Amino acid sequence: MENYAELDNVAKDILKELGNIGTGNAVASLAVMMEHPFEVGIPMVRFVKYQDVFSELDIQEDVQAGILIRVFGELKGMFLFLMDEAFTRAVLDGMLEKKERNLTSLDEMERSVLSELGNIMCGSYIRALSQVTGMETDVSVPDMCVDMGGAILGVPLARHIKVSDDVLLIENVFRMGEASFVGRILFWPERESMSAMLNKLRE
Repeated sequence: MENYAELDNVAKDILKELGNIGTGNAVASLAVMMEHPFEVGIPMVRFVKYQDVFSELDIQEDVQAGILIRVFGELKGMFLFLMDEAFTRAVLDGMLEKKERNLTSLDEMERSVLSELGNIMCGSYIRALSQVTGMETDVSVPDMCVDMGGAILGVPLARHIKVSDDVLLIENVFRMGEASFVGRILFWPERESMSAMLNKLRE
């Protein structure tokens, strides 16, 4: 088994459930980090062909913050957390002093805040996936950048061509008071890990 299309409906439902588990854990950790309550809608979990990611997300020209984490161990691959511009600014304003910011030229503290947020978000889903599959994982230090969505996606997608055919996409709408923001998690498993993971889900 090398792609999500080979899963039966039960296994797909199990894998989708990690979206609920990961989102719940992430929101709780995010609220503690920012000392601010968050609400989040039911996550939308989809399986997307890598060649369709650009058209599915439609963020090529939109400013995004991207935090990439590599996964090692029994489960190998990449997790990418994407935050839209409004979400990025809200997080920085909530954690640091409010001021005019050039998101493409952040200082060390601002970058550290976003990296830690990405670490929390991706870590929540990585732990959920490890619990669902029973596979041991280790993670890299986060890589963070702010750029147009097309530029951020280009790096993992270029590598992904050699990895597997599918991307697991989890989309969340976060709410802080009256404002709402979009956050997305994308997971690219390496081909051998994909096969092992899917076989675990079929057991």
